[in-house]
Amino acid sequence: MKLLIFKRQKEAGFRINVVDIVFILLLCLFSWYIYSLVQSYAFLYLLPLYVGFTFFLFCNVFRVSSKIEIIWTTYFVTISLITFYFFKENWTLITFSSSFMFTGFLIMRDIKSKKYK
Repeated sequence: MKLLIFKRQKEAGFRINVVDIVFILLLCLFSWYIYSLVQSYAFLYLLPLYVGFTFFLFCNVFRVSSKIEIIWTTYFVTISLITFYFFKENWTLITFSSSFMFTGFLIMRDIKSKKYK
């Protein structure tokens, strides 16, 4: 039995659909729920929104490669664990700021690559 594998052509430019909107709304509700449980403790409630919007940027706005997403995920988890261990009070601020700069670096690197269309 031969399986057909369809390769989708990456289309340039911004895209959004109903699933994306529902996903963003669910992230907002989840973040609100976390806020209702922990209040503003260490901005913990912003984690789902930050991660979700970063992947929305990667997948729908800048259309970066999956390899970049994996690199970012590894970095984000690593920096989150390190900053939580060493800086319990301000770990989210340090994590968000360093991750934000790393996100910009990865997007620019991917956009400037020869494979980016």
